[in-house]
Formats: sequence, C-alpha cells, structure tokens
Amino acid sequence: MFNGISDDGKVSGVTVLDVKELATESCFLVLLDYMDMGEGPARNLAKFTEQGALVWIADLPEADSRGCYVSMEPSVEGAVFANTWNGYRVTIDGETGKVLGQKFTK
Repeated sequence: MFNGISDDGKVSGVTVLDVKELATESCFLVLLDYMDMGEGPARNLAKFTEQGALVWIADLPEADSRGCYVSMEPSVEGAVFANTWNGYRVTIDGETGKVLGQKFTK
C-alpha cells in the first residue's frame, strides 16, 4: 500500500491521477495531474517508495512548454512505458527516470 497520498488525494500538493504498484521493488509509479503544476512543461511522473519517499521524477522527451505525461505502465523487465500529451510513446529507465527511447505516435 502506498502511504504517500494525503487524505485529499494529493502528493506534494498535486492531485494523483494514477498509481501503479511495482511489486518486485515495494515502490509505486505515480502519475500527477499536470493541470495542478502551473505553466510550462510538467514532469508529472514519479517513482516513490511504499513509505512515500521520492525515488525519481521522470525526464520528459522534449522541452516543449506543454510537455507532460498522460498515461504510464510498468513493464515486467523494469522499464516504464508512458505516453505524452505531445504524442510520444516513451521508454523510461525504471531505476533512474531517464528517457531511454521515444517514438512519435500521432
């Protein structure tokens, strides 16, 4: 169970949209609501420990002012697959949060 979400459904003051458990690591992927994060790119995909400690915040594949993640799914190999607002399917390193690859899908 992820203990990092407040009673009002937020992490660090930002609304949580989705949580995926990484059972092999006792960690969680958390997709935060980019609309709560103000103007500019929103690095809104993060990995937390079960106790709510931040492990990493995922990089974005581009520095566009509307860049943000809209969905995510962990892979069995440890990587994270995520889709961005701008139409990219991104592969993220599950250990570091760094972008390993991207493909434009629109």
